[in-house]
Amino acid sequence: MSNLSLRLISGAILLLIILLAFYLGPKAVITLSGIVTFLLYAEILKAMGGYKDNKFILLSPLICMASAFFVTNYQIILFLLVLIVVAGLFSKHLRWLRLLAFFYVFVAQYLFLTIICEIPLFLNIHQPLFLLMVVVTSDTGGYIFGKLFGKNKLAPKISPKKTWEGAIGSFVVSLFGWFLLFKGFSNNLILEVILVIIVCACAQIGDLIESHVKRRLSIKDSSRIIPGHGGVFDRIDSILGATFGYSMVISFGFGI
Repeated sequence: MSNLSLRLISGAILLLIILLAFYLGPKAVITLSGIVTFLLYAEILKAMGGYKDNKFILLSPLICMASAFFVTNYQIILFLLVLIVVAGLFSKHLRWLRLLAFFYVFVAQYLFLTIICEIPLFLNIHQPLFLLMVVVTSDTGGYIFGKLFGKNKLAPKISPKKTWEGAIGSFVVSLFGWFLLFKGFSNNLILEVILVIIVCACAQIGDLIESHVKRRLSIKDSSRIIPGHGGVFDRIDSILGATFGYSMVISFGFGI
């Protein structure tokens, strides 16, 4: 089986798992989010080797997973965030990079569950599906346009394979996905287009952030848990970046 076929099959399975979680309701979404963040923290620890200096840091994946289940309790969330910061500071090896990675994932999970999914109130299915649509079409457009037309490097020192043509393709295919699936959710199509562009740009920034970290750590993939894709971080790096961008826009009152 070719790597592309393996990538498509595993990607389809992941998408079905996500859609099933949203179909089952808030508890399933929270559980899936907790599992994902646990795996993300485990990959961060493995990549940075920080646990060798202090075993306390091994608790960080469990702390972040627990935060998903207490997302409606601000006091506990704040307490868990303090624990994450303390855990990140314990080891001297790559201390600040690890601390930023811990904080980045922790806050992204909180924003996704509370602002995008609106789980403290109910489960808003439309906003996370919109986010997922933009990320999937952005990744797809970037891959196809990059393969077919990619010549001019976007950020050669961070991600040598990414091109300006691929970046443009990400925007084009994301806008096409919006046109087919979400066009008309507001009374202003211009604002809708701007929203797609912002979320798509943040998704690509999230991808570049992970690429920068991997180059600094001299690793190809965050792990090999997902056939054809690498690790969990390799698969949802764009979602993490898009979560920050979309949450910011929603906070200004322009969600779905």
